[in-house]
Amino acid sequence: MEHEESFEEREWIWADSAYPLQTWVVTPYKKPEHYEPDNLVFNKQVSNLCICSEHAIGFLKGHFHSLKNLRLTIMDMDSH
Repeated sequence: MEHEESFEEREWIWADSAYPLQTWVVTPYKKPEHYEPDNLVFNKQVSNLCICSEHAIGFLKGHFHSLKNLRLTIMDMDSH
């Protein structure tokens, strides 16, 4: 919520297409732009990153069962 305080000038996060494109959020291309060849490659790379991230979180939750039901809201650097 406080991305100005959480990110430096050239930092950003990957997100899926449910999130709006912002200066600090990189999302896949949506229709009709995602049919361009370069955009298809970009979307594939973003998809691979999302899969790796989901696998990493699943791995952590599988090994540290206390994380399974952990729900936190990150509002600023202190809560991060």
